[in-house]
Amino acid sequence: MASSGRPSGFVSLLLLLAGILLFWMTVPNLGTAARAATANGPRGTFIAAHLVCVGHSGHTSCEWSGTFHSDDGTVELTGVKLYGSGRDTFEAGQTAPAVDVGNVGRVYAPAGSRSWIITVVLVVAAYVLLVVVARRHLMPPAIPGDKDFFARRRFMLSSK
Repeated sequence: MASSGRPSGFVSLLLLLAGILLFWMTVPNLGTAARAATANGPRGTFIAAHLVCVGHSGHTSCEWSGTFHSDDGTVELTGVKLYGSGRDTFEAGQTAPAVDVGNVGRVYAPAGSRSWIITVVLVVAAYVLLVVVARRHLMPPAIPGDKDFFARRRFMLSSK
C-alpha cells in the first residue's frame, strides 16, 4: 500500500502527549536540579536516624533518613533523606554536613549532585518530540518532482 505522504495522526498524538508529559514532569524541577548541582541553599547538619531500603528488579537501593538543621537555625526538616548516602555511610546518630536545596524530602552533600543531568536530558527529549510533531504538521508536504521544495522549506524555517 502506498503512503499518502501525510503524517499519521495517531503517531503524532502519541509524540505530542509524550512531549507534553516529559515537559510537565521535568520543567518544574529545573530550579531544584540547578540548586542541587551547585549545592545552593541553607547549609547545616544532617543527623542520620535510620536506613531506608527499596528493592526492585533484583536490586536494592538504600538511603539514610533523618533530620536536617540549618546552621543559622531557620530550617529544621524531619524525615529527609541524604541524597547519595548508602548502606555503609552512617550509623544511627551520626552527623554529616548537608545543604537544603528546596527538594522536598531530600538534602544534599555540600559538594553538590549530578542528579541534574537526567532532568536536562528529559527536557531536551521533550523539546525534540514537540519539534518533530510541529514539523510533521506545520511544514507543507513535499510535492513529487519539486526540486525547489527544500530551498523553500529552509527559507520558511529561517524566516520564522
